[in-house]
Amino acid sequence: MLSTKESFQAKLMNTPMLTILGLGPGSIYDLTVQAHTLLTQAAEQQQIVYFRTTLHPAAAALKQELPELQIRSFDHLYDESDAWDTLYERIASEVCQLAAQQPIIYAVPGHPLIGESSVQLLVQQARERGITTRIVAGLSLLEPVCELLSLDPYDRGLQILEATRLAALESNEIAGALIPTAPLLIPQIYNRRLASDIKLVLGELYPDEWPVRLVRLAGLSANEEPVLEIPLYELDRTNVTNHLCTLYVPPVDELTSLRLPETLRYITMRLRRDPDGCPWDREQTHQSLTRYVIEETYEVVEALEENDMEKLAEELGDLLLQVYLHAEIARQEGDFSLGDVYEQINAKMIRRHPHVFGTAEAETAGQVALNWEEIKKEEKRQAGIQPEETGLLDGVPQGMPATMIAQKYQKRAMRAGFRYDQVDEIITKLGTELEEFRQANTAEERLDELGDILFVVVLLASWFKLDAEEALRHANRKFKQRFQSMERLAREEGRDFSSYTSAEWLERWQRAKTDETHKSDLV
Repeated sequence: MLSTKESFQAKLMNTPMLTILGLGPGSIYDLTVQAHTLLTQAAEQQQIVYFRTTLHPAAAALKQELPELQIRSFDHLYDESDAWDTLYERIASEVCQLAAQQPIIYAVPGHPLIGESSVQLLVQQARERGITTRIVAGLSLLEPVCELLSLDPYDRGLQILEATRLAALESNEIAGALIPTAPLLIPQIYNRRLASDIKLVLGELYPDEWPVRLVRLAGLSANEEPVLEIPLYELDRTNVTNHLCTLYVPPVDELTSLRLPETLRYITMRLRRDPDGCPWDREQTHQSLTRYVIEETYEVVEALEENDMEKLAEELGDLLLQVYLHAEIARQEGDFSLGDVYEQINAKMIRRHPHVFGTAEAETAGQVALNWEEIKKEEKRQAGIQPEETGLLDGVPQGMPATMIAQKYQKRAMRAGFRYDQVDEIITKLGTELEEFRQANTAEERLDELGDILFVVVLLASWFKLDAEEALRHANRKFKQRFQSMERLAREEGRDFSSYTSAEWLERWQRAKTDETHKSDLV
């Protein structure tokens, strides 16, 4: 019968095709007994051990202790790779190819399953190729880093995100991947190029001056401290990064990270909080804020029409604040929360885009519109509303501008077949309404006939598939520009604006139109 030691050694001899071994955080003394035994055995058998990187203190120490140990590394790939997200895929692919030919050992810093992207990819590829894998645990980088920082990883929800994964994030993914109000560890910042990419990503959420700590577990001289505190913007200006460098980013408070939706939620909650909030905000209701929703919406429209992107960003923020305020009021009154708002719109977008998030097909915008209407009908049925029992003109929001309501009514009626056959018939109808307005005798009659005139004018826009509201806004802008040009002319002439005769007004109006045309030709 084998002794315990002999049984253990016999088990080691039965090496799987691929052994993934953890080297620990740095010192050779941090190697587990199992890892050290396997490496010793590999040296005796002159078996090549593949290191993800030899820029690890244990690699040099093992070479000194075990001169026969044959080491190959993938360090050259770090300089050759242009993209962080493909670097570890290449390493995993090469290791898998080697393991498919003969049993090999692949050694990585720390613990193989903690912060090792190459191992995650490698295990997946090995499984797909039918290669047996074995994990030999190691002490992770987390323990010594937390010791140096006096950091409890269970406190405040410590985040850990490997450096190359963080650097590979698209700009629209950053806010969803990080929580700046929780502490963050970023291990394996192995060169300045990666440090630069990390700095740019963090700069989306953290202030440039935010103090961060670079924890170095290797490559230090006797008089250097293992923890270097620097402002975030200097991260790629240090020359101390290596594979055992970990960045610690302390949490920010709720009012520091100004680029996060969570900050606006917190601000809105504080404004409404009693007794230390804002007296004005605490008094607001859904009804009292209605006018501000409308005002902010029109200011967004104005920024769009002016093509002013800086102004648009500001006005969208003002409109977003109204959403958050209404959600906070509803939360306080027990009606719904901001999470319900997100859930409603997310579910609706997924449900109404089955050609994107499901199996339906829609190759044109027209097909999308047809699908959209059918889905809306089904939503009504599920809500207990039978579409056949509702009118074609139902469901048009009455808070919209009258021209928009009229155009929606007309488009729905036209789709149902209630329409003129020729545009000349609409123009004739407009003439009829103008004559009826001319013959009206009372204010009530004039109001009624004027409404008919406007409705027919909007119908003319609908016929030509024009936006009546946009056309009127365009006319308003032209009038404002021309009137302001006349005001400038009056100042240049030293005339009182109200002293012009009708003929002078007309002459200057024509000059303003001419100047406007000339400027348009120059653009």
